[in-house]
Amino acid sequence: MSTPKPKQVIQVGSHLVALPEGVSALDWALERVNFQNPRIRAFLGCIRLLDGVLESNYAILHCSPERLLDIWRKVRQIAEVIRTRIAPLLDTPSCIPILEEARQNAQTGVELLNHHVLRELDRFPEEVAADQLMEIRKLLCVSIGQLHSFLQDTFGELMAKDPRSLHDADYFLSKRFPKDIEEAEWLHSTLLRLREYLEKLDLVRTQHLTAIAEQVSREETLPTRSAWRGTKFFLEILLSGLTPKLKEILPLRGVRFYEMELLDRYAMEIPTRCRILIDLHEAGSETIDAIKKSAGDSRQEREQSVRDLLSCHAVLGRRVVSLIGDVEKLLQDLVAFVPLWLEAVEKRRALLLKRSTEEREGIGHGFHDSDDDLETLLG
Repeated sequence: MSTPKPKQVIQVGSHLVALPEGVSALDWALERVNFQNPRIRAFLGCIRLLDGVLESNYAILHCSPERLLDIWRKVRQIAEVIRTRIAPLLDTPSCIPILEEARQNAQTGVELLNHHVLRELDRFPEEVAADQLMEIRKLLCVSIGQLHSFLQDTFGELMAKDPRSLHDADYFLSKRFPKDIEEAEWLHSTLLRLREYLEKLDLVRTQHLTAIAEQVSREETLPTRSAWRGTKFFLEILLSGLTPKLKEILPLRGVRFYEMELLDRYAMEIPTRCRILIDLHEAGSETIDAIKKSAGDSRQEREQSVRDLLSCHAVLGRRVVSLIGDVEKLLQDLVAFVPLWLEAVEKRRALLLKRSTEEREGIGHGFHDSDDDLETLLG
């Protein structure tokens, strides 16, 4: 007697979910990426579009012609999405039995909708003549309700029978669900861009921080303004480039409390130390210039001036090295933290319908600005 094979599992957030017997994780992954997620996104898009035209019958019958034509265009757009995107995505059978049942029901629903609603919409052109407006008003009164029922009911069933779902259909029909997805994806996309930005900064960190700190420690002298120019430019990028990006992430919904605490620390301590470093070098350079100018004519005065210079260089140098070490440590910690944070966000349930890399390209928040200064450093 053969031993039955153990069921394969998938991770959904912090939960492990068993797949039906005979269904591999690869089978589900292919279906999820190619069919289930795209069809759910198409339904969500239609539902959001329809939300903008969900008017009472009285409002449709008495709204202005301009508003009526806007509603008409959006309803036609929804009909087009149902035909050209949703219907084809429902053609492929599911490897998950209960989801296959929902798919078949959805397919039947599309056929009925096409027969009773979409064909009626096709009787009128996109540009409606003035003498047809009353007919359009009556048609919309009937069609919008039928479209809404189909989209809501079908979407709720497809989501509730998705193997990743730990909710019933009500959650997926609530306004909270699409908002959860949008907020989580916004945060996820922003963190992806932050990680890329930090990787670029880290490429030049050793050149502009580590190397200059080693030089100051070795020579026990404050860098000249010329030698300090590259480091100052790097510190200014941390102030004007990195810091605003960190502060833009802080208020995003979906940031957990402990993540906010860590990010707030980086957003405060990195710019504080950068400003101190910039001001310290400038004040130190002015002090050294003043000591050089005030050297007396006698040998004793010149020797004392040299001693003062050496002492000033040593004291300022040690402080500069210490502050550079602080900035480097904070940057290295942040570079290490962001990938872990990104991984944690990816495991959250709100990313149940995570977009593909191509889809995410246009979603970032606060990272569309040109990073010309950073590119200059990278050469």
